[in-house]
Amino acid sequence: MPISVLIADDSVLPMALEAAWMDELPLARRTQIARWPSARARHRSLIASRLLREGLRQFGHRGAVLSSLHYTAHGRPALDLPVDFSISHCEGRVVCAVSTDGPIGVDVEAIGALTADDFPRYLNDGERAWAGRDPRRFCAVWTRKEAVAKAAGADSLDKLRDIDTRPAGEDAAFAGQLWQTSALDMGSAHVAHLAFRNRCATRVSSAWLELDLCIDRA
Repeated sequence: MPISVLIADDSVLPMALEAAWMDELPLARRTQIARWPSARARHRSLIASRLLREGLRQFGHRGAVLSSLHYTAHGRPALDLPVDFSISHCEGRVVCAVSTDGPIGVDVEAIGALTADDFPRYLNDGERAWAGRDPRRFCAVWTRKEAVAKAAGADSLDKLRDIDTRPAGEDAAFAGQLWQTSALDMGSAHVAHLAFRNRCATRVSSAWLELDLCIDRA
């Protein structure tokens, strides 16, 4: 199981539980989450941290597994452990991917009214033609691009234009490298993709995680 993907529903946390979960995090993560002005965004970030903790436990990392969490110069979270991870959340879904097989990226989006016409700067001609005016197809292209950008450590939104998702297949090309992208089942209202390098040897396990939202059992 070189890659583990954990998924949870977006939930509103009781105030006491939000405080308790925040207290369990290292300072860097607490500071980052506290910057979110929206309570729902903070709750999604906290849920993502719980998913990350569980993903690390699946690979044998227990105890204060998030104590070494820090942010790189490009703002990407990282751990002093032999794993890579990526988190993403949107209205309705929170996802965390943990990999022992090299860089990983994940992105999830709720399907709305946006189409490729709304983001011409970031999609190439082939992607725009494939996505057309279909919001689900646009989200498929967008989440593949975002997942590759995260896995590759791209440091700006402008780099999305340089990621070619090759709509005819599962490969994506960026900065002279090929990335494998894999769709995740998020239900009818969401789209999500993973991005990673090793197509042949990588095994992916995904599961939904039910979170205990009761403060007296947190």
